[in-house]
Amino acid sequence: MLSYLRNPLTTVWAVLTAVTLASWLTARDGGAAHRLNAPITVIVLTMAMVKAFLVIWHFMEVRHAPTWLRATMVGWLVGLFASLLGVYFAAA
Repeated sequence: MLSYLRNPLTTVWAVLTAVTLASWLTARDGGAAHRLNAPITVIVLTMAMVKAFLVIWHFMEVRHAPTWLRATMVGWLVGLFASLLGVYFAAA
């Protein structure tokens, strides 16, 4: 049992759970439905990007991948985040 607690993936899983709960609470308390709330949207999308990074980095073992793959993954995440924010603010 103690070996599970010492496993780094258990720590990452706990962080992912905490970030999921925090993003849910942030979005829930962010205001009425069908109203744009830019700061809440940016915060929730940032939390989603952090979660995606942790899942890809730790559970998909990209941390042990070649440098070009790690750089591509980070570039893809940043590009996706920027695209989502761009679409959100363009529609506002």
